[in-house]
Amino acid sequence: MSRAEEIADVLRERIVTGQLAPGDPIPSTRAIMRDHNVAMATASRVLALLQNDGLITSTPGRGSEVRAPDSSAQSILTRDGVVAVAVSIADAEGLAAVSMRRLAAALEIPTMSVYRYVPSRDDLEFVMLDRVMGAMELPPVTGDWRADLQGACRTMWQTMTRHPWFAGALSMTRPASMPNAMPLAERMLGSLCGAGLDPVQAFTDYLCLLNLIRGLGSTLEPELSDRAETGVTNDEWMDTRVADLRRIAPPDRFPRMAAIMDVGYPYDVEVLVESGIERFLDGISARLV
Repeated sequence: MSRAEEIADVLRERIVTGQLAPGDPIPSTRAIMRDHNVAMATASRVLALLQNDGLITSTPGRGSEVRAPDSSAQSILTRDGVVAVAVSIADAEGLAAVSMRRLAAALEIPTMSVYRYVPSRDDLEFVMLDRVMGAMELPPVTGDWRADLQGACRTMWQTMTRHPWFAGALSMTRPASMPNAMPLAERMLGSLCGAGLDPVQAFTDYLCLLNLIRGLGSTLEPELSDRAETGVTNDEWMDTRVADLRRIAPPDRFPRMAAIMDVGYPYDVEVLVESGIERFLDGISARLV
């Protein structure tokens, strides 16, 4: 994010939260230069960004002020409704397609009005993730640690298949604090602790399971995109690469790879998910003996 975008985000937040009301003046270019220690070009870019968003109007000789919401905006819209439409766009077209302008077009409201519900694109992505997490319906607890873990993992996978963009948007190294992620985390940690693991080991295995499922989930959106662009399935694409694979993996050097090419591997991500979960849980079971 550029310095101009950072400053614009600060002012945008003040506008959408009502700290700056319609008609209130916006800091001038010189004021932005002074207050944020930036060059004139950067300060001008800040005002241009806010104007492009439809949040301010600029009048020669009078400066810039907060623009009043367009009367054509639909008053029945809610933040939850706006986020639901953003999720539907991401489901159909991918997360990259979800911009404030694209969302405004889908809602048939001015771009400025979207910022009244979600202050920024980053905030929108956060609430989209949290909304999807909140829609997860975990199966009832059985008291069997393995069955409960299986149920939680499969629920997470089903969520990723319904929302192919979801896995790629999740960060495992710098995760967002999503309230709706807590029930899944508590269920999985409770199951692992119920198996007899100490809290640290339980949390380690919880993260490993999440990463296993997320890693396979992150292949969903690219594959759907490639298929839509080329009309070629994964199996069909692999068929076109067999000759290249045989060339780089001659039987005398790589007999195992050559053997699987002779047999033919029926790639199925669902099989990988189930196999990964079951073998991981087998490992926990073996360690408990």
